[in-house]
Amino acid sequence: QHYYITNNLSWDMPRPEELRLTEYGSEDSDYDEDIFNNSIIHSYEKKKSRCTRGKICGVTMLGVTLLLTSIVVTVTVYPYFPRSCDTATGLLPGDIIPVHYDLWLYPDLTTLTFQGKVEIQIKVLKRTKCIVLNSLDQNITDIKLKQKDGTLLMTEDFSFVSEHEFLVIPLRAKLEEEEYTLVIEYEAEVRHALKGFYRSYYTTSSGEKRVAAVTQFEASYARHAFPCFDEPQYKATFTISIVRDTEHTALSNMPKNATVAYGEDGLLLDTFEKSVKMSTYLVAFMVMDFTSRSTTTSSNVLIRIWSRSETEHQTEYALECAKKLLEYYEGLFGIPFPLPKQDLVAVPDFNSGAMENWGLITYRETSILYDKKETSNSFKRRVVSVIAHELAHQWFGNLVTMKWWNDLWLNEGFASYMEYVASDVVKPEMGMQMYLQKNGMQRALSADSFSNSHPISSEANNPASIAEMFDAISYRKGACIIRMLNEVLGDKLFYEGINSYLTTYEYSNAEQGQLYTAINETAKHMDQAIDIGEFMGSWTLQMGYPIVHVKLTGENKVQISQTKYKFPGEVETESPLGYKWHIPFWYQTNEETGSNNFLWVSEDSVEFETKENTKWILGNSLARGFYRVNYDAENWGKIIDLLHNSHTVFHEVDRMKIIDDLTSISQVVDDVDITLALEASLYLRNELSLYTLTGSLTSLSRIIGKLAVLEEYGDEINSFFLHIMEPVVKRIGLEPKEDDDFQTGLFRGEILTEVAQHGYQPAVDYAHKLYQEHISTGQQVEANLYAFVYATVAMNCTEKEWEAIFQEYTKESLQSKQRYLMKALASTFNVDIVKKLLKYTMDEKMIRRQDARIVLMHISMGSYPANYATWDFLRENWAFFYEEFGHTNSGFDLLIESVIGQFYKKEDIDEVNKFFDNKDDLGSIERGVKKGLEAASHRREWLKKHKEHAGGWLKVNFPRD
Repeated sequence: QHYYITNNLSWDMPRPEELRLTEYGSEDSDYDEDIFNNSIIHSYEKKKSRCTRGKICGVTMLGVTLLLTSIVVTVTVYPYFPRSCDTATGLLPGDIIPVHYDLWLYPDLTTLTFQGKVEIQIKVLKRTKCIVLNSLDQNITDIKLKQKDGTLLMTEDFSFVSEHEFLVIPLRAKLEEEEYTLVIEYEAEVRHALKGFYRSYYTTSSGEKRVAAVTQFEASYARHAFPCFDEPQYKATFTISIVRDTEHTALSNMPKNATVAYGEDGLLLDTFEKSVKMSTYLVAFMVMDFTSRSTTTSSNVLIRIWSRSETEHQTEYALECAKKLLEYYEGLFGIPFPLPKQDLVAVPDFNSGAMENWGLITYRETSILYDKKETSNSFKRRVVSVIAHELAHQWFGNLVTMKWWNDLWLNEGFASYMEYVASDVVKPEMGMQMYLQKNGMQRALSADSFSNSHPISSEANNPASIAEMFDAISYRKGACIIRMLNEVLGDKLFYEGINSYLTTYEYSNAEQGQLYTAINETAKHMDQAIDIGEFMGSWTLQMGYPIVHVKLTGENKVQISQTKYKFPGEVETESPLGYKWHIPFWYQTNEETGSNNFLWVSEDSVEFETKENTKWILGNSLARGFYRVNYDAENWGKIIDLLHNSHTVFHEVDRMKIIDDLTSISQVVDDVDITLALEASLYLRNELSLYTLTGSLTSLSRIIGKLAVLEEYGDEINSFFLHIMEPVVKRIGLEPKEDDDFQTGLFRGEILTEVAQHGYQPAVDYAHKLYQEHISTGQQVEANLYAFVYATVAMNCTEKEWEAIFQEYTKESLQSKQRYLMKALASTFNVDIVKKLLKYTMDEKMIRRQDARIVLMHISMGSYPANYATWDFLRENWAFFYEEFGHTNSGFDLLIESVIGQFYKKEDIDEVNKFFDNKDDLGSIERGVKKGLEAASHRREWLKKHKEHAGGWLKVNFPRD
């Protein structure tokens, strides 16, 4: 199309600079961006733009007719970006960096909107005619750009690139390599979704509903609250000011600097001290009416725990833990905590467990509140471990931040590892090193078994792929790999290297290679020869893990080889390292009983000699390496004999690892009979370590859980479990005792729940007895038995009984007890009741937003019919749940993976494929869908191959009465 150009512009139209001109329609022609500057530009009256998400500001016509003498040109209309506006990659161009933000906010907790003004001191690294930063869901009302002397520079009408969440500001002339101030005024909503600057509700005991405004910015949600350079490498300092009323308190990362009157309505303006240099995802602020409890560390750091006033008495334990942990980390890392205060806040509505905002850590209430009488040992352990995790982040992630999200594990892997290390120091009775094996190692290996897993260090170039990084691989595998590095180096070298890394890159960003360099340099000074980069790269740059095959041959020789763990028929994706690992191999034998015998396995196969009279060998002693160990049939037989006859020859963590390896390897190695794991597990009836017992039962679900979907094996499975568990129940007893140690209290309820589900009548009767006493007298169920009692009663309850439990749930103010009641409500075998609960997950008056996914997960795992009902419900309401949870690291991917992964019938798998084939964008759940389908396929193939053999073993050894 041809248009005429004229000087006489009298109608509302795009500015000429917003039209990318091309000669005869060719987008490749050279075009002088200043062609119009000397002609018509000054006759056009600039208007302020008010934009919402997805609109391109200033472009209101697809074509215009312009008359300028008789020149005819072709005009193609685009949002105007000068050539320097590089937005194609989805990443900020990098030619401008922020130095300092002055952020002013006025949140209205009645209208749930806020006004904002951000002044960003920027530094131009390369001459540019375009400013690109991040912004989303904001109504921009004004933009100004100032030179150092305050002179205003002319900008053009801005636009949004919704695909990349960019705010693009074209300029009249190029910016020089100097500093400028960008001022943006805007309005926005205090969001409903649990990200950005959002609202959280709670109800007081008198029934009054109150609201708080809080933030959650990781990974890429700061842009929801203020325009900013929202990528982790763009660190800057921040000065934050918040307008509030007298009934509320405002908090931010730094201590309050001043409070002054604001306006004539009795409002106040709080200004906080200038922050240290940090990434935008660590910025935090909130307005609420909470109260606090405080203490001071030995290094004079103020620690405060904030919560709803009615829960203030539940913050004492968290305060004790936070003080001890912060002091421990300062000593361990050799670096003082860099801020004058550390606030920890219990937020009624919070998507994840906690968030490590520097100086203002936010927590889900279950992760920080502890009531001496009403909180179970399980949640008591959770509180200390989550606090330990988040405080570790103040060094790993905050002081030194990964350069990009592909190295998220540098943050989360370290913090996850340190949560076990530090918790074990301050609360040794909890057995956190055993918990690392059960909750960390076992779950990480399971997650990394799939072909749809990913390397620890993976590409992540958009918000959806970044959100996918927040998974078991970054957290749990990351923790296990760092633990393995610690074991290889020893504590002295490991922590000296960490200190070097933290001090070298403090207040800046780093990549994994820089960590390895710091440790390598430290190792040289300590006369240690090891290439950390080569060793660690083999574990972080390729997904999966090896099976180490061990064969004890004649003449006291051991042959070792490595292969990738993979399921039969798996199509192996390419690896830059060919799926070969540098494996630290610890072992013990009957002649070398210590756990520190060691060699490197870096080749396809190696051979070494052991002492004379070696009869058996156990690899990966103390489960320090991230791999599984397989043996020849003779060695497996000897290990199993030892378990049955003298199991304490192996450490408790080794016993758990043996069962875990055996149940897993028998899935993929034909030479290992599937029933070996069942035979080995029979020793568990004599197992005294409750961590080993419960961890091993989890591993056995790989076999028993697959058979359990078939009713024909129900009685045999119940007999098998009760054969193992009945002696355990008799040892620990049904009733709590005054002299119970922490772990007995921790696991009694879990064990009783397990046996009740398998028909152990004394446990079922005990649960109903305690529940009836509670109903008739009001006597509270003991905290560690609470989950067991309610789940057992709910399994076969009437609708009236279920409604009574639901009413308790709605009235319960302690969220840890609410969590147990959720699980109980989802435990019913009545599918009609299940469908009612499913509907409740869409109603915030019934189920909190933060808890909807958890309830859905509990329902889907309750029974096979309940899982079908959950799948049908999710399909019918897909638009709602995807909008609510599908774009964040909310755990929705885990729910989808779990629901799909329980299927095994071809028609069900085909139906899932058909459903998702019609979905163009799966956002952050794409990998969850793929892993769920893969799990369903494995389940189907396993049943084809092993059902008769494994089920036959059960029928022979545990026949029906």
